[in-house]
Amino acid sequence: MWRDAGGSGLFPDGFDPIYFADESWSGRVKLWAKAEGDAGFSGGNLHVVRQVLDDPDTGLRMVVNITADALLSMIDAGQYYNLYDEPVIGGEPRKPTATRLQVDEMLDVGPGYYFGAVALGGTGVRFYGEYCMVIDPRHVPAETRLFDRDSYDLLLDPLADPPLNEEQLLRLRGRWKDDEDDVVAMALLRVLPQVGQGSRLVTSGTISEAVLKDQEFIEVHLARPFGHRELEEVRESPDDAATELTIAERERHGLYTSYVEREWRRRRARVAEYLDEHAIRHRIVTLHGRGYQWK
Repeated sequence: MWRDAGGSGLFPDGFDPIYFADESWSGRVKLWAKAEGDAGFSGGNLHVVRQVLDDPDTGLRMVVNITADALLSMIDAGQYYNLYDEPVIGGEPRKPTATRLQVDEMLDVGPGYYFGAVALGGTGVRFYGEYCMVIDPRHVPAETRLFDRDSYDLLLDPLADPPLNEEQLLRLRGRWKDDEDDVVAMALLRVLPQVGQGSRLVTSGTISEAVLKDQEFIEVHLARPFGHRELEEVRESPDDAATELTIAERERHGLYTSYVEREWRRRRARVAEYLDEHAIRHRIVTLHGRGYQWK
């Protein structure tokens, strides 16, 4: 739990006064460290978490999850399309929903912006697709916009009633690495309250799970297009790989498999071929102890 550090100003009672303080993101990290003091492992965990998040080789990345059909279409087209581009995926045209249009108007984004999430390892927000595209950090400009949560949360209480004004929204925004290293500071404020003082130093696996948990994430608004050439790699879950192997084994032994299972496996095989043909690094990723175990 956060400790009380006085009123949060623009936000009503009940909103965390440190997290929503009238400070930069790095300033809020300092407030957290001051409130925690030297209690328990808080100081050591602050150092460990910051070191892991800021590592240039394995640190924070922008990720975009995508379905198999959409990934194949993107590679064919050479560019990832957002819903404003009205892409055709699996034979069906797609366009933004009314709620997407409403949220984008509130955040002043839309055509020309490409949404993703901040991640440290792992396979991204799997709700949006089984394949996790990792954008090469060289393709994410310092001024890239961040929003501290899934922007659809703006349509839910307590943020929706009353709606946040521009000054309140500004407290929830950041830039990747503009004047300050916002992406690391925002991630610190997600991780540190979850590990707290604890009884031991936190590991990188725990940090990764805290940065992006299910559909709780820091949202990225990239104001430039990208395609498969701008990818650092594509990740997938070991759960999907295990399921694919199970289906293949059943087929090999003459056991029943459904059309859906066979088609799913066929598409995955095609994705693997495409990634190999275009020299895109493709990994099954699992978390393990103090580091990542890549297979």
